[in-house]
Amino acid sequence: MSRGAGDNYDGKPNEAMAGLAKGLAILEGFDKSRPRMTISQAAEFAGVSPAAARRCLLTLLDAGYVSHDGKYFQPTPRMVRLGRAYLGTSPLALHAQAYLDQARDVLDEAVSLAVWDEGQCLFVARAGASQIVSTDIAVGVRLPAHASATGRALLSALEEEEIRSFFQRYPPVQLTPSTITDVDALTHIVQRAGELGYATSAEELELGMHSLAVPVADSRGACVATISVSAFTGRICIEELVDKALPILTVAAEGLGKTL
Repeated sequence: MSRGAGDNYDGKPNEAMAGLAKGLAILEGFDKSRPRMTISQAAEFAGVSPAAARRCLLTLLDAGYVSHDGKYFQPTPRMVRLGRAYLGTSPLALHAQAYLDQARDVLDEAVSLAVWDEGQCLFVARAGASQIVSTDIAVGVRLPAHASATGRALLSALEEEEIRSFFQRYPPVQLTPSTITDVDALTHIVQRAGELGYATSAEELELGMHSLAVPVADSRGACVATISVSAFTGRICIEELVDKALPILTVAAEGLGKTL
């Protein structure tokens, strides 16, 4: 079947739809800390005028992606379709699930897959655990790279100057009393993670939580994702987590990498 002229896109900015971009920016503003927004809050988050935010929100309301109670807009279940479009078509997410499930079954801890998303770690697949109390990580959650094992594992594939440049673009912030924010110290930690083949975070992201992550390299040797496990300190210390989980996560990462 031949393609019409409308199927082609040369990447020129004048071909883009500014209104669509603004609407998507507003949709990204809804999260755990902002489950609902007013027009002014949406405008502030997306960096657009209140008038533009209003037009976008009313369009999203008409399309069924948000609801409105007279003051606040909030997402509807229809929003799930947007994420499902990626999760249902991404070879990485699709191939990963079996490996995550296998690792979860051995460890009896939740195991997750994450990729880069604008300087943060975005979780795109997960195998939940049977623990009554589990870590607050789910598909779609984003974590800062400097304080998470996942972010450090992703960064470990970079050269020293690239690591430092990353921390200049995304300055580390204090999240817990244990969070390391010194760029020199973080650069060393990331480089050490590259040497060891895994990264850890001990209560730096959230008090009471340890995490371990290993990079996933594709057939060309490029780091494309990480597989990670998190556990509460009351169940296991960081050294025990490494001893217990590292061999399992390494096998899963190597197996997944061979499929990419």
